[in-house]
Order: sequence, then C-alpha cells, then structure tokens
Amino acid sequence: MMDKKDFDEYFTDKSLSVSQLERLQLTRTLVNEMYPEVQERVAYNMPGFYPKLATKSNQQLFLVQAQKNWLGIYGTDGLEPEDFATFIRQGVEVGKGSLRVPYDLNEEKFKSLLQFVMKHNFIRHGIELMHDKGKFSGNDKPQKTL
Repeated sequence: MMDKKDFDEYFTDKSLSVSQLERLQLTRTLVNEMYPEVQERVAYNMPGFYPKLATKSNQQLFLVQAQKNWLGIYGTDGLEPEDFATFIRQGVEVGKGSLRVPYDLNEEKFKSLLQFVMKHNFIRHGIELMHDKGKFSGNDKPQKTL
C-alpha cells in the first residue's frame, strides 16, 4: 500500500520527468493566478483544485495527474467532445469525464483549456465565482470555443 502524499509532493515528485513536473507546476501556477482563492486538496490520490465554497469532495474544479505521455485532467463530466473542438485540433484527447493533454500544448491554449474546465465546473456545482471583471453565476453558460 502506498503512503498518502501531501499536495505539494505531487509537484516535486522525483520519479516524474522534467516535462511532467513543469506541466504540473504550470497548472498549479495558472490556477492560482486565475483563481487565487482556490483550495488545494488531494482526492482520489491526485492533486485537486476546489472552489473556496466547495463543501463536497466531488465539487472539484478538476483533478490532475501526470501520465507518461500526457497530463490527465479529471472532472469534465457534462461536457461533450464537441465542446473541446478547438482543443482537439491542438492534440487534446477527450475521454469520459477526462482530458488527455499533450505536454507540448502551448501555455496560452493550456490556460484557455483550464479556464474553460474551471468555468464549467463552477456552473455545474452551482458555485458562484467572483473575479476582477465582475460576477458570473450558475446562470452563465461556458462558451464552446474560447
């Protein structure tokens, strides 16, 4: 049985390659820049990002895991492959409730993808988000293309 990891350990894991660690660290940096109030927790043996007002373990913005050839993003339930058309053209693969993101996806597209997933999950969980451009609530719909 594996020992449970602390959240920070996922971002310094020496068993991961440089590209895996860099993408994990970039993910964490981007999420914290976009949503400084994010709560960081380990769930299902993966680092996860949660809204400040989340009260349940399944109310994550997303979970993330470094795989050999791609970064896994989990928690995209309710979205269809066509919702990710822009990203699919960039090499992102869509699974049931998950995304496989190539490590070489450029930072701008990667940030757009994270924003899209986070906005969808704020709405899906019925949690309001305050940000510098005003308020968006559960009544807003995420855009299919960014």
